Amino acid sequence: MADITLAEWNGNVWLVAGEAMIDDMLANTLPPGISIEILPCASKDDVLRLWIQLCGEPGFSGDPWLIHPAIVARIRRASPDYPVFFSQWSALLDPEAQAVIAAAAAWASENPDAPVLLADYRATDALPALADLSRLRAQLIAARLHEAGIGAERITHLSRDLAELPGGDTSPAADTQRIDIIVHVAEPGAA
Repeated sequence: MADITLAEWNGNVWLVAGEAMIDDMLANTLPPGISIEILPCASKDDVLRLWIQLCGEPGFSGDPWLIHPAIVARIRRASPDYPVFFSQWSALLDPEAQAVIAAAAAWASENPDAPVLLADYRATDALPALADLSRLRAQLIAARLHEAGIGAERITHLSRDLAELPGGDTSPAADTQRIDIIVHVAEPGAA
């Protein structure tokens, strides 16, 4: 699980875990290594359920913190915020994975000059079958992105060491269980 979890539904994003770091997140002063994930939700009720699941019953009535769209855009530019998770030894794109891919495709469509990177994570001594499975998963994601209008020339796949996995989970169970869709957008004025 990420250090900070945001839930997205209907164009809005709420902080559902990591409230202790909200000031640093908003001010863009988070220390290195803090992971942030944005989870797509199918309804506002799903957002609230996720909030309760991650933080416990709130001591008041109301909603979690609503995050300004400019802050969300900055987070998306800075982090691999479209993780696609798979069951062990599976390449099935379940409804949640399809929603993440659709959100990444929408973001990439809004930023047509940004390259799209598909990153998988493996231990250096991983079995060759795991490498094959990661390639298959990346190909399926790339095909879905292409169907959504993202040109194949924009999509690159690379493998990273398991130690680079966001959130720091280096257990064997984490091996090849996710592929991050990373859309790099240059900061205004950056060379």
